[in-house]
Amino acid sequence: MSTIEIATPGPVTESPQPTVRQEYVSVRGQSDRVHYLDNLRGVAMLLGVFLHAALAYAHPTQIVWLATDPQSSVLVDAAFNFIHLFRMGLFFLISGYFAKLLITRRGTMGFVRNRAVRIVLPFILFYPFLLGLLIAVVVFAMSYLSHPLGLIGVIVKASKETPQAASSQPWSTMHLWFLYYLTLFAALTVVLSRFGSMRLDWLSRRPWLVALAPLALVPGVLLGGLGIPAPESFVPQIWPLWFYGLFYWAGWQFFGREESLAAFKPWTGAITAVGCALFVPYYLLLPKVDASIFETGVVPSLSPGLTLFAGVLTAYLATLLTLLSLLIGQQYLSRRSPALRLLSDASYWIYLVHLPVVYFLQTLLIEAPLGLAAKLLLVNAGTLLFCMATYIVFVRYTPIGWMLNGKRAFP
Repeated sequence: MSTIEIATPGPVTESPQPTVRQEYVSVRGQSDRVHYLDNLRGVAMLLGVFLHAALAYAHPTQIVWLATDPQSSVLVDAAFNFIHLFRMGLFFLISGYFAKLLITRRGTMGFVRNRAVRIVLPFILFYPFLLGLLIAVVVFAMSYLSHPLGLIGVIVKASKETPQAASSQPWSTMHLWFLYYLTLFAALTVVLSRFGSMRLDWLSRRPWLVALAPLALVPGVLLGGLGIPAPESFVPQIWPLWFYGLFYWAGWQFFGREESLAAFKPWTGAITAVGCALFVPYYLLLPKVDASIFETGVVPSLSPGLTLFAGVLTAYLATLLTLLSLLIGQQYLSRRSPALRLLSDASYWIYLVHLPVVYFLQTLLIEAPLGLAAKLLLVNAGTLLFCMATYIVFVRYTPIGWMLNGKRAFP
């Protein structure tokens, strides 16, 4: 969603870090950066580029992707689904953390002004631009590919049978759904912050309640469907408000209680092992889809009992892997690094513009005589090179960069 900073308050003055406690920005009004959250956000954005690049080669998930390559890999598909379990929840958690930080430092009106500039304005300005680019890529793919597969193949078939069908699809927020729901959460933040913040210290003193806490996510999973689909409709849906809202709220609660993460540090290895073990049955229970869903509209489903079991697995995996991300980020990313800082600052721009580039490169390589690994590498490298180059040249020190990350002077 600095960065997909969609939720950070803008550039702040860095200061020495003599203790871990000072790094946490726990003293209100100080301007210490939480480096590992900034850096973690940038790394998570890199994972987002990988996910979208991988979807062209992920079987069986690839059938619902726009640019589908004839080569596919279950390993790539498993990697996609593993990362997808925690990445967006992590973004919302970090956004909730920085929302609380913003209100603490700048008050409610300062928070509203910041969110209007950093979230609402980019959505309004970039939506028509990105929509035009995506349509251009689809038109290119329809004329460039001799044997289109996936959604492009469905669009080509529909346009031949009923030409008006290809242009009668419902409007979508595309990948900007993250900004859309952050706007809704920002509005809820303003309302709910009037009632104060319920402290959860009592929860940490009851380990059995902490162990049961992920079950709160289950209704959101069951309402949204297994696999955690992207809520791209302009009509707000209950399940992402529930599911991602809990992550956003957890980030809000995390502010000022950052030292609580230390209690989980000795369990990092166990959390990793449990997460990997639970992923195996989760992945096996995911619905296996094929091209028939475009004709029948029917997605394979599980029995009610297995659906509930898979929903519980999803909730625990999403929680454990998000917690693991925070632990790893705190251990390895809690340092100032010019490269990580550049990635963190660029991540918002990467989020906005990477998808049309990914689609274009995937389409360009579909009929190329290359192996799957080479194609995946080229799509990732080409997308990141384009995004970073355009960020440095056209965004970082321009009004676009000021809107996304706050104003900064030339070095």
